[in-house]
Amino acid sequence: MQGVVKTTMLHRRRPEHGGPDESADRRAPDSGVSLIEILVAVVLLGTVVVATLGALQASVVGTRTERDHARAHQWLQSATGVLQATDRVSCEDAGGDPGELVMRQTYQSVLQNEVASPTGWEEWQITIIPPIQVWDGTRYWDPYDAATPASCFEPLYQLQLITIRVVSPDGRIIETRQVVKGA
Repeated sequence: MQGVVKTTMLHRRRPEHGGPDESADRRAPDSGVSLIEILVAVVLLGTVVVATLGALQASVVGTRTERDHARAHQWLQSATGVLQATDRVSCEDAGGDPGELVMRQTYQSVLQNEVASPTGWEEWQITIIPPIQVWDGTRYWDPYDAATPASCFEPLYQLQLITIRVVSPDGRIIETRQVVKGA
């Protein structure tokens, strides 16, 4: 007999009616995701979302603050121009000694009537800060100071130092500007 090769084939049996299958016991190592992996992914995504929202909020607050600064600055510049173009109110025009209150009210009225306020801002947010001081050639004098050298500062003292203040609607921004007004 010459060499006879006998081949045997093994056949895997199919499970019968819901019986256990050998392949079911051998699972692939990456067949699913564990609870720990899901939790780590959620924490990482949450951290990214929180950081992004924090950066967005900082950007919005910074933009709002810069916008209010720009509006206050623009309003002060407009008020300065209008005040410099307005005729000087002298102490005599104001009706007496020291006359500072009437001068200040006159200038305040000019600002409220001739300078447009930014959108969302009210007229009361721009004010003339007391007192309006006058220059005597060496220094500015406060008209309410007992050491003031002259009654009503006229006619020797022609320069007035007027301080204008703007306050933002939320009160966080306060800007001032001083204007020197000559005769």
